[in-house]
Amino acid sequence: MATPSPILPSDALRQAADRLASARRTFERGERGLRQLRRSRITIINSLRNTGLTYVQARAKYDRCLDEQQRLHQQTTHALSYAERLYGTLCAQINLDEQKKAA
Repeated sequence: MATPSPILPSDALRQAADRLASARRTFERGERGLRQLRRSRITIINSLRNTGLTYVQARAKYDRCLDEQQRLHQQTTHALSYAERLYGTLCAQINLDEQKKAA
Protein backbone atom coordinates (compact mmCIF):
# COMPACT_ATOMS: atom_id res chain seq x y z
CA MET A 1 0.00 0.00 0.00
CA ALA A 2 1.49 3.33 -1.06
CA THR A 3 1.94 6.09 1.47
CA PRO A 4 0.18 9.27 0.38
CA SER A 5 2.56 12.08 -0.45
CA PRO A 6 2.45 15.02 1.95
CA ILE A 7 0.60 18.09 0.79
CA LEU A 8 2.91 20.98 0.04
CA PRO A 9 2.12 24.22 1.86
CA SER A 10 1.58 26.00 -1.46
CA ASP A 11 -0.91 23.30 -2.53
CA ALA A 12 -2.74 23.53 0.78
CA LEU A 13 -2.87 27.31 0.45
CA ARG A 14 -4.21 27.05 -3.11
CA GLN A 15 -6.87 24.58 -1.97
CA ALA A 16 -7.83 26.88 0.92
CA ALA A 17 -8.02 29.85 -1.47
CA ASP A 18 -10.26 27.86 -3.82
CA ARG A 19 -12.47 26.85 -0.90
CA LEU A 20 -12.66 30.46 0.27
CA ALA A 21 -13.56 31.73 -3.21
CA SER A 22 -16.26 29.09 -3.53
CA ALA A 23 -17.66 29.92 -0.09
CA ARG A 24 -17.74 33.63 -0.96
CA ARG A 25 -19.60 32.96 -4.21
CA THR A 26 -22.12 30.76 -2.40
CA PHE A 27 -22.58 33.36 0.33
CA GLU A 28 -23.14 36.17 -2.18
CA ARG A 29 -25.60 34.02 -4.16
CA GLY A 30 -27.50 33.34 -0.93
CA GLU A 31 -27.58 37.04 -0.05
CA ARG A 32 -29.03 37.88 -3.46
CA GLY A 33 -31.56 35.05 -3.20
CA LEU A 34 -32.78 36.13 0.23
CA ARG A 35 -33.12 39.75 -0.91
CA GLN A 36 -35.14 38.62 -3.93
CA LEU A 37 -37.29 36.33 -1.80
CA ARG A 38 -38.07 39.12 0.67
CA ARG A 39 -38.69 41.64 -2.10
CA SER A 40 -41.14 39.27 -3.82
CA ARG A 41 -43.14 38.36 -0.71
CA ILE A 42 -46.53 39.63 -1.87
CA THR A 43 -46.07 38.29 -5.40
CA ILE A 44 -45.13 34.83 -4.12
CA ILE A 45 -48.02 34.72 -1.67
CA ASN A 46 -50.48 35.77 -4.41
CA SER A 47 -49.00 33.17 -6.74
CA LEU A 48 -49.52 30.51 -4.08
CA ARG A 49 -53.08 31.70 -3.62
CA ASN A 50 -53.66 31.10 -7.34
CA THR A 51 -53.01 27.41 -6.66
CA GLY A 52 -56.03 27.26 -4.40
CA LEU A 53 -54.45 28.02 -1.02
CA THR A 54 -56.01 30.50 1.35
CA TYR A 55 -54.06 33.64 2.22
CA VAL A 56 -53.11 32.20 5.61
CA GLN A 57 -51.91 28.93 4.06
CA ALA A 58 -49.95 30.75 1.36
CA ARG A 59 -48.34 33.08 3.90
CA ALA A 60 -47.42 30.14 6.14
CA LYS A 61 -45.87 28.34 3.17
CA TYR A 62 -43.89 31.46 2.23
CA ASP A 63 -42.76 31.91 5.84
CA ARG A 64 -41.56 28.28 6.02
CA CYS A 65 -39.67 28.72 2.76
CA LEU A 66 -38.05 31.93 4.02
CA ASP A 67 -37.10 30.28 7.32
CA GLU A 68 -35.50 27.36 5.48
CA GLN A 69 -33.55 29.67 3.17
CA GLN A 70 -32.34 31.69 6.15
CA ARG A 71 -31.23 28.48 7.88
CA LEU A 72 -29.32 27.39 4.79
CA HIS A 73 -27.77 30.84 4.49
CA GLN A 74 -26.65 30.64 8.11
CA GLN A 75 -24.86 27.38 7.30
CA THR A 76 -23.20 29.11 4.36
CA THR A 77 -22.14 31.95 6.65
CA HIS A 78 -20.48 29.43 8.99
CA ALA A 79 -18.75 27.73 6.05
CA LEU A 80 -17.44 31.10 4.84
CA SER A 81 -16.17 31.95 8.30
CA TYR A 82 -14.38 28.60 8.53
CA ALA A 83 -12.83 29.03 5.07
CA GLU A 84 -11.57 32.51 6.01
CA ARG A 85 -10.03 31.22 9.25
CA LEU A 86 -8.41 28.27 7.48
CA TYR A 87 -6.93 30.48 4.78
CA GLY A 88 -5.65 32.98 7.34
CA THR A 89 -4.10 30.21 9.44
CA LEU A 90 -2.33 28.70 6.43
CA CYS A 91 -1.03 32.12 5.34
CA ALA A 92 0.31 32.77 8.83
CA GLN A 93 1.92 29.32 8.97
CA ILE A 94 3.62 29.78 5.61
CA ASN A 95 4.88 33.23 6.63
CA LEU A 96 6.22 31.79 9.87
CA ASP A 97 7.96 28.96 8.01
CA GLU A 98 9.53 31.45 5.58
CA GLN A 99 10.76 33.60 8.45
CA LYS A 100 12.34 30.58 10.11
CA LYS A 101 14.11 29.65 6.87
CA ALA A 102 15.35 33.20 6.41
CA ALA A 103 16.78 33.36 9.94
